[in-house]
Amino acid sequence: MTRPKHNDKELDQVFAEAWRKGWRITRDKRYWKLWCPCRLKHFKTVKLTPSDPRYKTNLVKHLGSRTCWNEESE
Repeated sequence: MTRPKHNDKELDQVFAEAWRKGWRITRDKRYWKLWCPCRLKHFKTVKLTPSDPRYKTNLVKHLGSRTCWNEESE
């Protein structure tokens, strides 16, 4: 299976890192969803077309503080 790609280059970098960490990436009509590989199944929605210039920074901070983003996959 190939890694899904986001149109925004900065967010695609986050997707690439998530893919390397074993996260599953799905797409809905308006959002992408990043699913954690842990047993708690954390997830974070990502907008298709974010308008906030700090969206990537805020996304990475959220993932690092509220999920097991910084932990190694099992």
